[in-house]
Amino acid sequence: MGSHVAFSLGFNYSLGNGFHAYIQTHGYLQLMGWAGLFIMGVSIHFLSRLAHLEHVNKLNIDIIYYLMVLGLVIRFIAHSILPYLENTIWFSITSWSVLLSSILVMQGIALYLWFLLSVIRKLKPTMGKQNRDIRFFLVLNVLGWTFFGLGSTALTLFMVNNQEVSMLHNWHLFTVDIFIHFTIFSICAAVGLRALPLFLRLPAIKWNVKRFSIFYLIAILVFFGLKIFYHYIYIASLPKIISIISILKNALLIWFIYKLDVLFQTRPPWTAEQKETRVPHRKEPREYLPDYGEFGRFEWLIRSAFIWLFIGLVFDIISQLGLLFWIQTGISTDGIRHMWLAGFTSLLIMGMAVRMIPGMTGAMKLQRPNRVAILAIVVNMAVLFRALTLVLPESWLNIIPNGSIITTQLFGLSGILFMIGLWIFYTIMKPVLKEAPID
Repeated sequence: MGSHVAFSLGFNYSLGNGFHAYIQTHGYLQLMGWAGLFIMGVSIHFLSRLAHLEHVNKLNIDIIYYLMVLGLVIRFIAHSILPYLENTIWFSITSWSVLLSSILVMQGIALYLWFLLSVIRKLKPTMGKQNRDIRFFLVLNVLGWTFFGLGSTALTLFMVNNQEVSMLHNWHLFTVDIFIHFTIFSICAAVGLRALPLFLRLPAIKWNVKRFSIFYLIAILVFFGLKIFYHYIYIASLPKIISIISILKNALLIWFIYKLDVLFQTRPPWTAEQKETRVPHRKEPREYLPDYGEFGRFEWLIRSAFIWLFIGLVFDIISQLGLLFWIQTGISTDGIRHMWLAGFTSLLIMGMAVRMIPGMTGAMKLQRPNRVAILAIVVNMAVLFRALTLVLPESWLNIIPNGSIITTQLFGLSGILFMIGLWIFYTIMKPVLKEAPID
């Protein structure tokens, strides 16, 4: 759906009555289907072991999966055709089907939240060290799923009740931003802090993770709280305060990227502090990495994901400074959102998947590791083409003749490139997923 929307916009084709419905359905499927299901699946496996849960109810996991998939399939079909059924007898049935899909997904989220809360309770006595305490990131994760699930269901109910074909668009984007900041960023921080130093031989985590997570929690609660407050009560100075808090929130995330040292690895890895003599092996691991190439160039995916996160944060800071000082920047918030979702989230999902899932399923390695580098190149090109026309001012694009037209057409091609990337990703992961899962 995203490829269709991008191609239509890039090559000046009209989406007609289904424009907003298509965009919203694409966004919902991307968040709940692509990012959401991956977060659920990996966190259930990873966090249950981190918390030493003795038993995870397999039936509940199956129910979560079926509720989510059924809800998403109904949403894809019903909301896609709803705009074309106005003034027909099928409109009401299809409209209520969209609401049903939101309710099914919300039920799946509720069961998943029950698991997360059990993890948080179990982690409490074992998280004495502040450099290992990720519980507040998990609390943020819970809040993000709750706000997005309830908010999306409420917007869908409002849409059905008013016989509209799409949700209130600004409020829909607001719930998307909540999910990005509360859920995606927080769970990536939580899992990344525990997994990335091992996978990429990053520096040991010696800084206060607990304090950072509390600062970040307060920043985004205040940020989104003030945005809701300003929607209902006008105070002239409030937009500037919101922009300042947004800059602080972005600065916190940039500081996190710096402390993790995931981009350039300027500090010694955690292995440098080991006093034990390394046992020589017949086969040496890759330079600066603990693997032997059996997962391909997975680090290209992970590092480029954090590069896109960093670029998006910088552009958002510039945009907020423009609002503070009345400077026209021409930066689209939609472009920043695409950097965070198509760039950071998608690339991180792919990178963590090719590195983590072989061990989860018992495959232990990829059958086609050489394709990972191709995957990284194709998806990064797709994100670049998608972001150029959205975040750069038109005056910059037109430095070269017809620059804005060229970048708009590249925007249209970005969806096709991303589909090619997904096919490559599928061919990499299919043999791995055929392996019998570890009990």
